[in-house]
Amino acid sequence: MRDFILGLAFMLSGCIVIYVAQQYPTMASLQFGPSLFPSLIGGGFLIGGLFLSVKQVPILKTQYASNTPGDNRPLPIRSLLASLLPCVMIIFYILTSEFLGAAVSLAIGIFVLMLSRKASLLLSLAVSILASLIIYFIFSTYLMIPLPEGLMRFWG
Repeated sequence: MRDFILGLAFMLSGCIVIYVAQQYPTMASLQFGPSLFPSLIGGGFLIGGLFLSVKQVPILKTQYASNTPGDNRPLPIRSLLASLLPCVMIIFYILTSEFLGAAVSLAIGIFVLMLSRKASLLLSLAVSILASLIIYFIFSTYLMIPLPEGLMRFWG
């Protein structure tokens, strides 16, 4: 059941990413624009979620066909929420990166994900700060992709 719900969540996420990417401005001189890569990622989410959900349908049918009406096993909510946490962190980044900045939002997301997998507090803090700064500087300096500065604009 968990994989079926995750598949639906990824399909929904893919549709949202594709919809938002289509709102990006097009460039007259190119046949593709800034919406290309987000659309490809959204398409991957959509197709992957579809495969995951469809693969689970026969399994769910046999599970529910074999259950008696009084046999109601609870859905493992805790494991489902843990599986959806990366999606929640992506949404968190999207909603907070303009205000907090890309590096700070990434650091918080990585920190929460590491803590959810029972990493130590000190290791989670060190890796999240280091990884977010590396990602930020690679994208902003070497790839020249402007990322939201957020709180970092006050430090420079």
